Amino acid sequence: MIYLLIRRISFVLFRLGLGLRVSGVENIPSEGAFILAANHASYLDPLVLIAVSPRRLHFIARETLFSATLLGWVVRHIETISLKRGGRDKGAVKAALKLLHKGGALGLFPEGTRSKTRELKRARPGIGMFAAKAKVPVVPVYIEGTFDAMPRGVRTVKLRPIRVIIGKPLSSSLPNTGKDAYEGISEKVMRSIAELRDVLPLNVGRGT
Repeated sequence: MIYLLIRRISFVLFRLGLGLRVSGVENIPSEGAFILAANHASYLDPLVLIAVSPRRLHFIARETLFSATLLGWVVRHIETISLKRGGRDKGAVKAALKLLHKGGALGLFPEGTRSKTRELKRARPGIGMFAAKAKVPVVPVYIEGTFDAMPRGVRTVKLRPIRVIIGKPLSSSLPNTGKDAYEGISEKVMRSIAELRDVLPLNVGRGT
């Protein structure tokens, strides 16, 4: 399976070339649907999540990425859900909810796009909507180092250490309607990611 090949290659390259270290893998559910939510600072971030997650992840990406040369090949072969630009893509939303209802795992970046400054941005309500409608737990993740290795606008990868800390799942007992409810959930997820960022130095080296 190509996904497993991409996962193994990514893990080896990140571990050997970028000194990847991760803690909290035990917080990823071994079964059942969940959302893995991480900060987003680089095109490397999805591959980092694939490398560290023992569960297969699916992502949502804008349709323009599918036509990119190498990145497009990866995006297509990890069965990414295509998202049309401009407006709400009901087809992508339905596909993602169907995946979660079937017990799958969805990797999402609450900020919606890569940070230009490495600083965490405000979450968009999308992740709150998915978590509430599918009634699944959200596992927060903080990724450190990908901005230094390959920031937005740069096409080459620098050898910079990458650290990942995975937090405990947030409750799936969530309200299921209303923009305010979705935004509240999204903000809670981003606060959890920020908390992981703040304790990351204490956790480096304790993982696998």
